[in-house]
Amino acid sequence: MFDIGFGELFLCFVVALVVLGPERLPKVARTVGRWTGQARGYMRNLSTELERETHAAEIKKRLEEANRAARAEMAGFKAAAQGETEQLKQAIAPPPAAKAD
Repeated sequence: MFDIGFGELFLCFVVALVVLGPERLPKVARTVGRWTGQARGYMRNLSTELERETHAAEIKKRLEEANRAARAEMAGFKAAAQGETEQLKQAIAPPPAAKAD
């Protein structure tokens, strides 16, 4: 994440030691460590939540696609059934009576 080498880290420690003094430096280091841990925890929770939301959105998209496909199949089935019904009605219907002249 950050490209900090040992030399730069040591320089930061020396500056903090001079500025804060040896009696306050351990307390500040604990506080900074705690904040860093909380920030990592927040980032971990955020990434987990984003993964969960992405997965839920993907499942929802697949469900909608399946719903559309099922409706298209039902429409095709309904049209075919209506066609068959009309053919059966015509086959069953009595022939028209011949008109006597």
